[in-house]
Amino acid sequence: MEIHKQIVQTYVREAHVRDFESNSEEPTVIHRLDYTGSDDPHVFEFKLTFMFGHFGTQVDGVIETTMLIQGEEGTDILADIKQNEAMYAIPLFAKASSIVTKLSEDRGQFPIIVPIELWLE
Repeated sequence: MEIHKQIVQTYVREAHVRDFESNSEEPTVIHRLDYTGSDDPHVFEFKLTFMFGHFGTQVDGVIETTMLIQGEEGTDILADIKQNEAMYAIPLFAKASSIVTKLSEDRGQFPIIVPIELWLE
């Protein structure tokens, strides 16, 4: 079963940076992925709400993307999204990582580099 994915548009709806209090040496990563279909059976809306905290900096945000997903005739795309949710979210995780890097650097700190694999754990 071959499925083709194409990002149509991506928006950063919210991004906030603030001080982060934690004694842990490990970063704190929390995220939630929501997705819905539309009138077009091949267009899906994804929304990633995330929080990343480490090195005294916390970044919260909301990213939305519209994805065109097409498969072979008879493919249940929604079922595939549910089964492989993390793989569909990789572009959103990449955007979240770049937001954390940019906002931490804008705060006057060294940029915090967040590997995409950290979101998948």
